[in-house]
Amino acid sequence: MEKRLNIKQFVISVLSFTAKNWILLSFFCVLLFCASFLSFKYAFKHQLSMLSCYGCFCYLFYYVFVNLYYNQKPIFSSEKIVNSVIKMVVVFSLSLIMIFVCHAGLKLLRYMTQWFIGFEDFYEAIKSVYQFLRASLIGQFLIYIPLIFFLSFTFFIPGFAWISTLNGKDDSIWSTYEKVHGNYLKIWVLLFVLFVVVPFVINFLVPPKPFHMGMSHAIISMIQLVFYVKLYDFFYDEE
Repeated sequence: MEKRLNIKQFVISVLSFTAKNWILLSFFCVLLFCASFLSFKYAFKHQLSMLSCYGCFCYLFYYVFVNLYYNQKPIFSSEKIVNSVIKMVVVFSLSLIMIFVCHAGLKLLRYMTQWFIGFEDFYEAIKSVYQFLRASLIGQFLIYIPLIFFLSFTFFIPGFAWISTLNGKDDSIWSTYEKVHGNYLKIWVLLFVLFVVVPFVINFLVPPKPFHMGMSHAIISMIQLVFYVKLYDFFYDEE
C-alpha cells in the first residue's frame, strides 16, 4: 500500500522533533558553522586540497549524524564505512550521468545546427535565454526548478538508500522509488522549498561576510538534513 505524504502534518512533526532535540541539533549546527566559516573565510573552493578536506568533513558529519540519530553502534566499522562509501558513489554517479546526458544533449543540439535549416537560430535562441537567466538572480532561481526536479530522481530519492546502509534497512536504490511512488510531486515541492527557496531568501538577506554566511549556511544545512532524515523515516518506518 502506497503511503501518501501530508506536507502539513509532516512539517509539524519535523518542527516537534526539532523542538525536543534542539540542544543536540544546536551542537551539530555549531560544528557546521565552524567548517562553513573557515570555508568562506579562506575561500576553500579555490584550493583543491582544502576543498577535498571540506568535502571529507561534510561526508563524515552526515555519516556521524545519521548513525547517532538511529542510535547505531558501533558508529564506525570497516563494513559500514565501505558499504556507505560505495552506496554514495553509486548515488553520485546517477547525478553525474544526468549531468553528462544534459551536456551531451547540448552538444548534440550544437552539431544539429549544421544539418537542419533554421536550427542554428533555434539553438542560439536557447543559448541566449540560458545566458539571460544566469545573468539575473530571478533567472538563476528559475534554472533551479528543472535542476531540482532531476536531482530529486538522481540524488535525493536514491540517497535514501545511503541512509539504509547505515541503519540496517533495505538499501536497494530501486526500492526507494517504489516506496515514494505516488509522492514524487510533493517530494519535489519540499526539496525545492528547502534547497532553492530557503537558501535564496536567506542569502538575499544575509550580508556577504564569512561569519554571517557561515552561520546562515550552517542553519540552512541543519534544516535540510533534519527534513531529509524525517522524510526518509516517513517512507521507511514500517521496516
